[in-house]
Amino acid sequence: MTERVLKQLVGAFAVMVAIWVLTNLVEPGSGSIEAPGEVTGLFDGLGTGELESASFVYRGEEVALTREPGGWQVNGYPADPVMIARFSDALRDLQVGDLTASNPANHARMGVSVDSAVAVTMTAHGTDRTFLLGHAGRQFGSAYLRLPDRDDVYLLDADLRGHATRSEDAWRDRSMAAVDTTTVHAIEVAGTAAGYTLLRRDSTWVLSSGGDADTDAVQGILSELANLMATGFLSEGDSIANLPEATVTIARSADGEALATVTLGEGEGDRWARTALEDFLYSVSSFRADRLAPSRANVTPGS
Repeated sequence: MTERVLKQLVGAFAVMVAIWVLTNLVEPGSGSIEAPGEVTGLFDGLGTGELESASFVYRGEEVALTREPGGWQVNGYPADPVMIARFSDALRDLQVGDLTASNPANHARMGVSVDSAVAVTMTAHGTDRTFLLGHAGRQFGSAYLRLPDRDDVYLLDADLRGHATRSEDAWRDRSMAAVDTTTVHAIEVAGTAAGYTLLRRDSTWVLSSGGDADTDAVQGILSELANLMATGFLSEGDSIANLPEATVTIARSADGEALATVTLGEGEGDRWARTALEDFLYSVSSFRADRLAPSRANVTPGS
């Protein structure tokens, strides 16, 4: 083979590669092919409060968000309002970029094949909008998107993948109590050694049996009642969930209304916990549990 023939072959190969790239891997920003209306229209109105539900199926697990009269739920449990707000922000700010790829041979590499993508269904005005969400794109906060019955892949400029791959527990509301502590006039703690009741007397707290209560211990209880957050959630199969009940803490208003009721399980590490408002189990740290239900000795000064 002569040098001239070799150069001709190399040149021809380069032309073929260039044609393949232009045909199959059109990068966003090249100004080649914009996303059609059926793709850009997937998100019309979703960031303005019109979303009714969203389903994310990833690795065989479904996370379903539904708007209920009492607020958003995830798989039937109360959803974290902060997470919902961040999700809404992502929907409001997203943009669909130009065509990125059209060859189905690239689907697996980009994470938009049926067995690798997150199958997303969003419902607004009773109409489902379904698409496949793939791997993160080259731009920060972006991801690849494909319609289930199309080969074309587009770059979605939005922090949507992080929401779509979030687990059920990560979506759930971990707030167990959020009491206005200025309205608390009595605290009952049962199950500790002998149990006790604390009563508010103007700016001080006393034991119902007589004597002042330890200020730090009372403030610890009130601080937890004001913002009691779980570390996670438990199922009946968890070993922690099978431990016996240890304490019940009840905060009451001046007229005796129960403002919060929290039951804690035994243990030295994380404890199971339940509130009067929900029938499922939370897990709370031992630090929070000890502050929420201190022993009688710890609320008695000088003991």
